[in-house]
Amino acid sequence: MPTPKHDSLIKQVQKTIKQYAMFSTGDHIVVAVSGGPDSVCLLHVLHILSEAYNFTLHIAHLDHMFRGKESADEAAFVADLAKKFSLPSTIEQIDVPAFCREHNLSAQEGARKIRYDFLQKTAVRVNASCIATGHTMNDQAETFIMRMVRGSGVTGLSGIPAVRDNIVRPLIHVSRQAILAHLKKNNLSYATDSSNAKSLYARNRIRMEILPLLSKFNPRIVETLASVATVLRDEDEAMQTSLMNHKKNVIIQMENAIVLKRTEFNELPLAFKRRLLRDAITRSQLIFLNSSRSHELSVMQINTALEFMASAQTGRALHLPGGLRVEREYDRFMIFYPSPVADFTVSLTVPGITQISKLGVQVETKIIQTACSEEQNYPWHAEFDYDKMQLPLHLRNRRTGDWFCPAGMEEKHKKIQDFFVDVKIPRYMRDQIPLLVSGESIVWVVGHRLDHRFLPDAKTKQRVCIWIKNNN
Repeated sequence: MPTPKHDSLIKQVQKTIKQYAMFSTGDHIVVAVSGGPDSVCLLHVLHILSEAYNFTLHIAHLDHMFRGKESADEAAFVADLAKKFSLPSTIEQIDVPAFCREHNLSAQEGARKIRYDFLQKTAVRVNASCIATGHTMNDQAETFIMRMVRGSGVTGLSGIPAVRDNIVRPLIHVSRQAILAHLKKNNLSYATDSSNAKSLYARNRIRMEILPLLSKFNPRIVETLASVATVLRDEDEAMQTSLMNHKKNVIIQMENAIVLKRTEFNELPLAFKRRLLRDAITRSQLIFLNSSRSHELSVMQINTALEFMASAQTGRALHLPGGLRVEREYDRFMIFYPSPVADFTVSLTVPGITQISKLGVQVETKIIQTACSEEQNYPWHAEFDYDKMQLPLHLRNRRTGDWFCPAGMEEKHKKIQDFFVDVKIPRYMRDQIPLLVSGESIVWVVGHRLDHRFLPDAKTKQRVCIWIKNNN
């Protein structure tokens, strides 16, 4: 179906494609088509431009099974649309309501995850270079308002990107009004989602109530908000680039926590602190929760955390939504999700090998006459005077009142708690450190310090050699 070259919508899409380098010659593109006006317009425009840009199209549609016959009819409509345009298609049905119940997700969260998983799998299967979705200028404006109300920072307010990874949005600078006019002019029909007319969802209320109200003050409110989001995205990208060196100098990733160096962090301007803290929190979610969308913190919550960090003494902690914890530990801030450690006590086989699955280690012990000639792996290897030890030996975590006599330190008697403070072991790690116990005496704070009372000396006849190794 030919369209005049001077069509303003087509020109805008061409401009957007060029501006963001969305497509390359010969690309194979998966087009997400729900059947609604935006996606039908997207399909029609890309079909028109496919010859000039030398790309090919593949339609993808997912029936989420939220609306029974209505959503099934939409799938049939898209199938007919694929035939009309003589394009290959992938049309599937997934019980998203059941998925949401099983994984305790909202309808919006579950639908989004399933939809993008489906689109990515389709792109891989048909060897597509990218996925085109029908997000518009109106979607951008609605997203801006939603995130502003939630208290998002600049990154959140920058809205929907025109390109993210292999997702492209050619209609992101096109209004819904222009889309409806284009469909009418080209006599293109589309499906209507009845749920879009209900004010149950925040986005619908913004579209149906808030934007019409704001348009009384600014008739071009959609364009204005979308433009602001674009400016914020440009500034956000510029600031992210300028922060790269600071990230390297300030943020450290540990096994169970993200660390911010306190001195370096405090020297930064407030805007940089706010952004680095949010980055550290996002990284924590990605690494420790395996989620990029959990418990997004508002600007107010980030500012609360920054106020805490400005004055917190060592050992003080702040609890944030989602179980996140920010803790001052001497010259650094720890950002982590606390995992309560249950008390454990394991009896060791001497001599022999003891597997301790809950710690992910194995403990090997030998009784020998002379000093161990094997390569030592201190701090995970230790030797003791066998005659000074009392069997059985146990490996356990700390208890209230624990003490030992640390080798190489002036104190003859030191509480384990005080030792942990002296060597600056973070609070969240202290219950995880195993202690080797002989009778009632702690003889080794594993990985840190031996008790001098049990060390071999000139009179030693037999030694107990102990190795603690990871199970990998």
